[in-house]
This record gives sequence, structure tokens and C-alpha cells, in this order.
Amino acid sequence: MGNKTEIERDLGQIADMLLLNGTLTECPGLVHGKMGIAVFFFHYAQYTDNMLFADYAIDLIGEMQEQMHINSPADYEKGIAGIGVGLDYLIQNKFLNVEDDICEDLDDRMYRAVMYDPWQDFSLYDGLTGYGRYWISRLRYQTPLVQARECLSFIANQIAQNLPNIPAEEQSDVYCFLTELQNLQNSQKISGFDGCIKLLEQCRRNWDLQLSDISRSFLRLGDSIIGNIIRMYQNSRCFNVSLQDKTDDALQQIPELDMEKPPAAMGLLNGYAGEGMVRLTALDQNNMTWINLL
Repeated sequence: MGNKTEIERDLGQIADMLLLNGTLTECPGLVHGKMGIAVFFFHYAQYTDNMLFADYAIDLIGEMQEQMHINSPADYEKGIAGIGVGLDYLIQNKFLNVEDDICEDLDDRMYRAVMYDPWQDFSLYDGLTGYGRYWISRLRYQTPLVQARECLSFIANQIAQNLPNIPAEEQSDVYCFLTELQNLQNSQKISGFDGCIKLLEQCRRNWDLQLSDISRSFLRLGDSIIGNIIRMYQNSRCFNVSLQDKTDDALQQIPELDMEKPPAAMGLLNGYAGEGMVRLTALDQNNMTWINLL
């Protein structure tokens, strides 16, 4: 891509488009909706040192909360699981300064989703590993700790029982979920998930996953430069290998924003918010943790 001035020009156009359309976006979720747009604006406010963008992000979160109810969809892509993980991300990165646990009201819905509702599959966006990502984020809080452990154990047991029949397109999500749980246990000394670590080893043996296999199974990312950057980052997390050079090269190849062929959506995955986050990452390559959200 071009120089810093060109990137900042594109970011300005992206911000303008999201300011016009963010509150009009019907989906409240993380991947395609208001939650993901709010993530962009908090980062953009930090980069520009203009807190008006953060104020707009807070307004988006307020509208998003008004849309949620006791029977809201629980999925990660558009529903409660992704919203909860997004809120936790903002809190952990000190974009939101809250005294109360703002995700506590979501716990009952997510507990019911895991323990009582029929579940679709093991995918991140629509299935059990997406629910698991939510409950991993809740392990840091004392009040939901018992529920979080129960739900994560249930998900791990379902993976163990169905391991031979998990289709290839869901294996990467299962593998990354178990890897995240293992890393959390090692880094934060959270006990009680030794069975998940053994299950991860079983996945490695049974599936014989390689980098190329993981890459192919992230079908939702497509073949875009953004998708390739996300894919490389996730691969480095799952396999504990450095792909920094390749990631840096990809960040240098982001094309200028073509307003005659703009993104069709507003969200993080294939929309303006994602285009903005990748450009902010190109300007500050230490700031890549947002990719974990996808």
C-alpha cells in the first residue's frame, strides 16, 4: 500500500461511511454489526486522539444493548456470544471503564444456549466453540466462574464424544478453541481443564493438522488480503510458529480503498470496520489482538 498519508485518507473515508451507517446497521453482533463497528471506533479514537469517535462507539453499544432480549440469538457471528466477547475485549484493552460486570446479564442466556438449547455444530460462528469463546472470556470473573467451568466442560465432553465425526470444515475452530483454553490454563493458572489439554493432543493425533489444512478450513475468510492476514495470525496462535514476516508483507499489500467498489457491508469480517482495522494495523503492527475476535 501507499504511504501513511494515503492510509489515513482511506481511514477518514471509512470512518465517514461508518458514522453515516453505523446506527442504521440492523445487526447488533460482533462480526457483521454494531459491536464490530464499535471496536473500530474505539481504536480509531485512540489513533486520532479524538474522543468523539469513542462517544459514537458508546452510542452504538447502547443501541446494541437495547436490541438484546432474553431470547436473542446466542451465536457468535451475530448474537450474544460474540457481543459478550467483544465487550470483554473492550474492557481488557481499557476502552471501556466499567465498575459493574456488564456481561452478567448475558450469562443466563448463554448458559441456556449451552446446556438446554439444541446446538447446530462445533463451528465458531454458529456452534459450540463460539459459545465456548464466550465462556472462556467469563473465566476472568468471579460471579460466573461456576457456570463458565460447567459450560466449558460440557462443550469439551461433546467434542470428545463426537471427535471421529467432526467434519473437516469445523476442525480448525475446535482446534483453536482447545488451544485457547490450554493457553489460558498455562498463562493464568486456571485449573480444571486437564481433560481439554488431553483432548487437544488427541485432535493433533487424529487429524494430523498442518498449517495448510488449517488455512483451507478457514473458509469464512475468503481469499482477500484481510482474510489472509487473519488466517496467518490464527495459524501462528494455533501452531505457536512465527509468521510475522509474511504478515508484515501482507500488510504492505493492502490496496487503496476503491470507493467505486466499496465493501458491501459495515462489519469486521467483510465490511468497512474490518477494512479500517486492517489499515490501523498497518500503521501500528503491534496492535493485532483484534484479529482474535474473528
